[in-house]
Amino acid sequence: MDSNKDFLHRQLIRLGDMMGDGLHHEPDGKWIPREYKKIARALGLIPKHKKNTKGINEFMKKAIQKHRCQKCDETLKQTRSGSLRATCTGCGAKYQLGKRVRK
Repeated sequence: MDSNKDFLHRQLIRLGDMMGDGLHHEPDGKWIPREYKKIARALGLIPKHKKNTKGINEFMKKAIQKHRCQKCDETLKQTRSGSLRATCTGCGAKYQLGKRVRK
């Protein structure tokens, strides 16, 4: 476990040195920043993406009350917590009631 972490740290330093030399700006150096970010995430140096589950669920409660199925005019139900999709309780048609905006 510890040796794997040491290996990842050495690899991160090596990739950082390559970026410092400007190799990631070369035409064949596009892999360097991707690999750097992947390793930093594996080491826990970059925080994982946080999901706004509570906010999404509140939005979906309001959206489900406003919308009805376009095919059979039945009510909609959220497919799962944190999801922006809803299914019709009558015919099972699926709807996307919102989209995520990334900052």
